[in-house]
Amino acid sequence: MKRILSIIICFAMLVVTLPSCSGAESETTPYVIENGYIYNVTEKTTPEDFLKRMPSVEDISSTGEYVATGDIAVGKDGKEYVVVIYGDGDGDGVITVYDYILVKRLYMGTIKLDKAFEEACKCEPEVSVYDYILVKRHVMGTYVIGTVPHKAPSIDPSGKVNGNGIKIAYIPLDNRPVNKERVVFLAASAGFELLIPEEELYRTALDNMPPNSDGSTIGNRVQLLQWLKSVENECDYFVISLDQLISGGLVGSRYLSNTDLSFEKEVCDYLASLAKKKHIILFDTVMRLASTVGYQGYDIDTYNALRGYGQKARKQLSGSQLTVENIIDGYRYDAYGNKISVSVSNSVLDRYLASRERKLRVIDYLLSNAASDIERLYIGVDDSSPQITIQTNEINYITSLAGDNMTLFAGADELGVMGIAAIATEVYGVAECKVTYFGEGKDMAADGFDTDTLEKCIEKHFDSIGADMNSEKENALQVLVLTRSSNVSRNADKLMAQAVENINSGIPTCIIDASDNNQTLPQKMLDYDYDIAKLLGYSNWNTVANATGIALSNAVSRYVYLYNSTDVTAESNKAFLQGLTFSLIKDISYKRKGITNLNDRSAYGPATILSRINSSEMMIADGEFANHGKVSASNFRYPWNRSFEATFDITVN
Repeated sequence: MKRILSIIICFAMLVVTLPSCSGAESETTPYVIENGYIYNVTEKTTPEDFLKRMPSVEDISSTGEYVATGDIAVGKDGKEYVVVIYGDGDGDGVITVYDYILVKRLYMGTIKLDKAFEEACKCEPEVSVYDYILVKRHVMGTYVIGTVPHKAPSIDPSGKVNGNGIKIAYIPLDNRPVNKERVVFLAASAGFELLIPEEELYRTALDNMPPNSDGSTIGNRVQLLQWLKSVENECDYFVISLDQLISGGLVGSRYLSNTDLSFEKEVCDYLASLAKKKHIILFDTVMRLASTVGYQGYDIDTYNALRGYGQKARKQLSGSQLTVENIIDGYRYDAYGNKISVSVSNSVLDRYLASRERKLRVIDYLLSNAASDIERLYIGVDDSSPQITIQTNEINYITSLAGDNMTLFAGADELGVMGIAAIATEVYGVAECKVTYFGEGKDMAADGFDTDTLEKCIEKHFDSIGADMNSEKENALQVLVLTRSSNVSRNADKLMAQAVENINSGIPTCIIDASDNNQTLPQKMLDYDYDIAKLLGYSNWNTVANATGIALSNAVSRYVYLYNSTDVTAESNKAFLQGLTFSLIKDISYKRKGITNLNDRSAYGPATILSRINSSEMMIADGEFANHGKVSASNFRYPWNRSFEATFDITVN
């Protein structure tokens, strides 16, 4: 977009302009000179053709067949200019696989390039994921640099983006509310259109639930693949649970133990081809230490026995010894080579280990064939543990394959919402945020599941969705984190005082409860007097990693949409209120006291929270607030027949 503008200005005003992505469209597109660089040169341009199109240049220093980034052109006035070819980061005059690896690494901050070569890797002032995708598609033959990408968001002269209506195909981990309702609300709150299969295609049925209409108890993998292919052409982005698409969901991924992986490889091959053409965010899990209680007769005694079995330290592999076969061979033996005993039958143990093997072989096949093409890869360690377990070698092996675009989390249920947030920052721009910790727990382990400190856990979530956590901008999103501490109540008061001050001053604010106390902060959030609907995000749901991903994804997505979108729609406001209401009722009322009646008007009842929301204004743009329609909740239920997955309907009139 900016390069098109630059060409127009170049013709109209005869002045030089900024380089940008869509300039090298044809032989008639003029070269542009700025700050000692020559832009708009296409790949595979011979020195002879270059000189014909640049009569003001007397000589070009090319030593190869083609003019390349870094070549020096000498003008007839004796001045020297450096050639920049967008996409040619390695300076050979041709855009190849090595170039998109360079662009990606430059974006990730793992390499530095000399100025001309850095210029060749970006079409805006800063290198972005957008550059990586354009160059990658050019190499794969699905896009020619200089054309408009498939449904790229339009940018107005102020730099704001119209991303409304961008379509995202979403395959959830399963049909629990954290993977369904929260994601649906979040996508709509950022102006996106979410395409999601019929629920029965990704539904899990435990032993105390009726099966799906086809008699299955997990998602329909074949029909899900067909659905994905059917929406491929109309969607701009894809957020896909590998567990669901290959195993019928999280529960299925812990249970299936087939050794014929023909279907699984078919799915992986399709994903590999899709990743060459489209923006794909893929998330998967490392199988937890034991399977699911209440599924296929699996009882709590079996769960406890196999969880203890999985917790035993295995011999740690590294270097050439870290292979799939060696990992599998070591499943049955402890760190000293002794066979580990367990109080379950051989058939139960064999199936458990076969499920682990199947899951490891599938991710190995996918990453061995498509790791560099997947735009973002989130791996959640299901039932993570800071100690060495049966999972550790699996984690290390996956990490060795995945590369820079993978992030490993000690949680799984936040990964769907994070995929949406990553798309929001890619469309609307990096989220400018500032994190403040309350309490002394920043350097402690995030919780009993996490292998990272709280600070590292927070940092990983920021980085993986395209958010800057150290911004000094005046309107930066303020992320307030309550940590574990010796005096949770005092630090919760400090956090709430800051939150109230922020909200009263019109500063965008998000709250993450990372304390080990699920009562104190939820209580104080209703004790203080402020417009609670002005919050952009909140969670204390389940693990710290889950709460961080949920709160941050909601806040960041809404923040970049409000501050960088050309048009904030009424539908997005409605969806935001639904998502915030769900978080406040589920994560405050439900965790604080439990819910038996949505009309409960006691101190922390759902009706009390709804009253606070309905008496609050909401943020509708940068520093602007307005009243909203009435929010109500109904149909409280347990779709999985477990209290953990409680949900309800939310209406905004």
